[in-house]
Amino acid sequence: MSHGTTTSAHMRNELLRPPHESSAQGYDTGRLSVEVEGQRFRVRTPQLATQWLPDTPGNRHMTVVWFRLLVDDHGKPLCTLQDFASIVGSPNRQAASQHLEDFRQCGEDFRAFVLRKRKVDATVVEAVLAELLHTPLAGPTALVPRVQARLDRHDLSVANIESALEQISCVPVLRVLRRQLETGQVHYQEAWLLTELLESLALPAPPPAGWSGPSADRGMRLADPTTVAALVTPDVPLAQVPGSLCWLTFLMTLFYWNVPLSVLGRWCGVHKTTILRWVVGCAVALWPLVSQWIAERVKAPMVYVDEKWLKIRGRWHDWFVVFDVTTALPVLAALLPSRSQWACRWLGVQLRRLHKVPQVIITDGLQAYAYLAQGAKHVLCRLHHQQRVTQWLKQHCTTEEEITTRKKVMKNVLQTHDKRTVRRRLARLKGQAPALGITTWITQVEAKLPQLICSVGSIRLPSTTNAIERFFRTFQRFYTTRGGFHSVLSAKRELLLFLVVYVFTQHATTGQAPIETILPEARRMPLYRLINDPFRALQERGNVKGKPEMADLLLPKAAAA
Repeated sequence: MSHGTTTSAHMRNELLRPPHESSAQGYDTGRLSVEVEGQRFRVRTPQLATQWLPDTPGNRHMTVVWFRLLVDDHGKPLCTLQDFASIVGSPNRQAASQHLEDFRQCGEDFRAFVLRKRKVDATVVEAVLAELLHTPLAGPTALVPRVQARLDRHDLSVANIESALEQISCVPVLRVLRRQLETGQVHYQEAWLLTELLESLALPAPPPAGWSGPSADRGMRLADPTTVAALVTPDVPLAQVPGSLCWLTFLMTLFYWNVPLSVLGRWCGVHKTTILRWVVGCAVALWPLVSQWIAERVKAPMVYVDEKWLKIRGRWHDWFVVFDVTTALPVLAALLPSRSQWACRWLGVQLRRLHKVPQVIITDGLQAYAYLAQGAKHVLCRLHHQQRVTQWLKQHCTTEEEITTRKKVMKNVLQTHDKRTVRRRLARLKGQAPALGITTWITQVEAKLPQLICSVGSIRLPSTTNAIERFFRTFQRFYTTRGGFHSVLSAKRELLLFLVVYVFTQHATTGQAPIETILPEARRMPLYRLINDPFRALQERGNVKGKPEMADLLLPKAAAA
C-alpha cells in the first residue's frame, strides 16, 4: 500500500527525535519495539520513535495504520505486519492486517476510521440488557437469536454477546432475578425435575407407586418372564428352576461382587455387553416383585434419608435413598440431577404416593431435607455434627495447638446421655466463646440444637445415620469399579440390580439378609440360595438325589473313583 509518504533523513531528524534511555518496560520484535510506562506507551524503530501516548485501544490502532503508511526512499514499508502485531499485543500478523483492512473500508480516511461504527455499540448493549432482564439466567448462545431479532440484524456472534455482557452492570439483573425467585417464576436447573413431577402426578399410580423402574430393552427381556416367579417362590426345588435362569442369577451375583464383565463374557463365550444385557434384564424382571413386598409390608414411620453423588457422562447426579429404620430396607430410591429443595419436595410427593409419610426423619443436615415431609420431626446425626467440628476448626484456626484445645470442649457438648448436661455445657462454652473465637460456631449449634438434642438419651430415636451409611459403603464398593455410568437410563438399571442383590445378600455379622425382616420365608427361595450359596446350590441342582457335602463338592473325580 503506497500513499507517497516518505521520510528523508533530515526530516526524521527534525520531526521525530530518537528515543532516549528509559526505565520503561517494553517488548522488541526486532525492527520495532513497544515501550509501556504506566498508562502510557510509545513505539520506536531503529530510525524513529513516537512520543509518549495514552495507552488506549484507539491510539494503538491508529499507530498501526500510521506506521504502515511510512515507507523508505525506495517505497518499501519500514516494518512488516508481523512487527505491527506487537503494537496491539498479538503474536499474529492478522491482528494488524485487520486494522489496515478496516482503514481501507473507510476510504482510507482517518476521520472515518476513528469514528467508524463498532459491531458491539450502545444499541447492541441495550438490546442484550433488555433480553437479559426478561430471562436473567439466559446464556450468550440463547441471547444471540433474540438480540438479532430485536435489532433486525444477522451479523452478531456469541463473542459479540459476551463482549456486550462485559459492559452490563449486574445490579439491575440481580434485582430482577431476586424478584422472579421470590415469586416462583424461575428455578435454577429444575426444569427436568418439575417436568418429571408433573408427568408423574398426571399418570395413574403404578403398582407400587413411586417404585416403577426403567423398562427393559429388546435383548434384556427374558424369554419366559413367568419363570422368574419360581426364583422367589419359597420351597421350590432348584431342579424346577430352568438351568439357564440359575446360571443367569449366578452371573448377576458375580457382577454385583465386581467380577469384570469382560471376564464373565470370556467364561461364557459371549461379548461383555451381552452379559450386561442378561444380568440387567434379570434384575429388571425381579424388581417389581421385590418392590411390591417392600411397599406392602414396610410402614416407614421413621426413616433415614441420605444421598450419594454419581457421575453420569461426566456430570454429577445424586442418588437419594429413603431407608426404613426398623427393617433397614430402602423404601424409596430416586436418581435426580440436583439436591435442591425441589428435589426433596419431589421425594416427598413420591413418599405420599406410596402412602408412607414418615413421622421422624434422620439426616446428615442437608437443609433441603426440611421440605421432604411437612410436620415430620427432624433428627440430625450427631456423628456428622462431631465431624464438622474438626472441619470448622481447620477453616478458622491457624495452628494445630489452637485446634486441639478447642476441639475437645466443642465435641464434649454432646458427649453425654443427659439433655440438661448438653444445655449446661453449651451455656458454659458460650461464655468462653469470645475468648476462644468460636462465637459463630455457638450460634450455629444453638440454631440446630432442637434437632441434635432430641436423640440424646433416647432409646427410640437413633443418634446417628450409621445404618444408611453402611448401605452406601456397600454401594460404594459396587460403584467404584464402574467409575461412572454411560447414561441416566443405564444408571437406573444398574442401581436396580444393586438393590435386588443387596436385599437378598446376608450380612456378614448377622447372617441374615435385609429382606428376611419382612419376609422370613425368603431364606427358602431359590434366589436367596443362588445369591448367598451359589456353588452348593448349582451342584445340588445337578444332584437331584440328595444334598451334597462341601467335601464332596471339592473332591476331585479321579480321587473319588
